Amino acid sequence: MRTPAIAYPLSWRIITAALIAISRGSLPVLLALVYFSSNPPIMPLMLVRALVILSVAPGIAAWLIERAYAVVVELEGDTLFLHHPEWRVEIPYGTISRIDPWAVPLPGNGFWLRLQGGRRFRYGLQLADPTGLLDALAEVGAPEQARAALQHPMAAYAHAKHGGRPRRWYHVLGKFVGFALVPTLPLFRVHQHIAYGGTFGQYYLIGLGAYLRTFAVYWGTLILYLVLYAALWRGVAEAVAWGAAWVAPSHAARVRRAVEIGHRIAYYGGVPVLVSIRFLAR
Repeated sequence: MRTPAIAYPLSWRIITAALIAISRGSLPVLLALVYFSSNPPIMPLMLVRALVILSVAPGIAAWLIERAYAVVVELEGDTLFLHHPEWRVEIPYGTISRIDPWAVPLPGNGFWLRLQGGRRFRYGLQLADPTGLLDALAEVGAPEQARAALQHPMAAYAHAKHGGRPRRWYHVLGKFVGFALVPTLPLFRVHQHIAYGGTFGQYYLIGLGAYLRTFAVYWGTLILYLVLYAALWRGVAEAVAWGAAWVAPSHAARVRRAVEIGHRIAYYGGVPVLVSIRFLAR
């Protein structure tokens, strides 16, 4: 068996976890600032700068660290191998005394290997869904340790989250870029009526270029708002799924399905409701 993973030393796992927490945690904070900062309001350019500094830059830094410690885990014979472009490590199955899944899935899902004598192996292994590797270890050479790790709540959480069909890039494109047209079109039309007297008022008065630029600003701004809004509900969803995995690991998959349905309802249903409230409040 061969599978990609990230092999973190403890210090770099802590640094990467902090970067991921800042990158993702800043999004709901920015949403709150946008919502409550009406005087003066947060303008689109200010929001873009804040996103780049607080979310994009830490996210890129975390990704670069991941690339630096990317490995291929291979199970062959009676040995677990870690293959890195600059080094290779061999861990005989017999030297593994325990497998400790990470209690907090930051920077992702993973586990530490405990070797004979209680010493922790210097690299922690991060995988999107560690259960595949643990299943393989249970079959080939470390059955007791791997099966014990598979019973851990975080193994259930990771498998429920990543065990299904992966999301493709076009799902993200449709969720944000495509769906942003739902609030953009009515809000842009109202702006045109207020500022220029009709749906195509700016086009008739100034020209197509200015009309399209204004539309692009509205569309881009709403895409940013939707990213922030989705991040808020994603945080709630993951907190519920994580807590459920600790309380009732056997129901982690069922809770995950319910959480994902609730997230979609809150996102796709909440946006039209919020736009309607804005119109009714006028």
